[in-house]
Amino acid sequence: MTPAKEKMMSVRLTSDLHQRLKIRLASEGTNFQTKVEELILAYLDGPETDRAEISRQVSLARELMRRYAPAMRELAR
Repeated sequence: MTPAKEKMMSVRLTSDLHQRLKIRLASEGTNFQTKVEELILAYLDGPETDRAEISRQVSLARELMRRYAPAMRELAR
């Protein structure tokens, strides 16, 4: 499989915002590249917690449908 080609982007920040960003990234032990990729993926795919919650709700709905299907068929008669 061929690796994906990378594209470069530029971001303009005020000096104050740049300094605050550097401090926050350092305190989290990450870097700008990693944080931007994480934020973009969350924006495009939705937060992981949302997907986990949706999966949990779908599983619960399936279980309830299995559990109550016989009663629903009986009521439909």
